[in-house]
Formats: sequence, structure tokens, C-alpha cells
Amino acid sequence: MRTFEMRVYTLRTQAALDFYCNTVYRRHLDNFDRFGVQAHGLWTRKNDNEHRAFALLSYNEGDDPAEVAQRYIKSPEAVSDAQGFDVDDILSVESTILIPSTSSPLR
Repeated sequence: MRTFEMRVYTLRTQAALDFYCNTVYRRHLDNFDRFGVQAHGLWTRKNDNEHRAFALLSYNEGDDPAEVAQRYIKSPEAVSDAQGFDVDDILSVESTILIPSTSSPLR
């Protein structure tokens, strides 16, 4: 069974959030497979003053999401994905590992 994770990114400004969602994240989608990461969706919250993006990801069974994230962040692919983006605009990243219920369609 895959390991699911909800990642919440808090960005400095609305402009940074828009660039991350519309440019950087789209680039990530081209590279995630190389690291065993599958993207299931990216959302923002309506009327959110905190400039947050919510990403649902999953990882190959047995992979440690924190280790995969560190390997990805240090990769040439991630550097390329972030081209034109100031990574200091990411104020925080919150990670929650999710356990699917027996009736969950995602497993």
C-alpha cells in the first residue's frame, strides 16, 4: 500500500503562491515519478489570508516521505523546477502522513 501525505505550504505573498501553484508545481509533476512520488491534487483555500497550498502526495510502499523529500529537494530536477522562484518565499511546510480507512478509494 502506498504511503499518503498531505503537505501544506505557507507562502509569503499571494504572488508567490500563484507562481508556486501555476509554475513550480506543474514542473514538479514532470519529475515526481523519478522519485516514486505520485501527485493526487493541489488545492488552495478560498479566502485564505495565509497564502497556502495543500498537496496530496503518495509514495511507494516502504519509502520514507521525509527521506524522499530531502533527496528530491537536493536534486538537479528540483533546482530546475524552482527556476525563477525565490524559495525563501516558502515560510513553512507542514507534513501529515495519512492512513487510509478501509472504505477509502485511495490506497
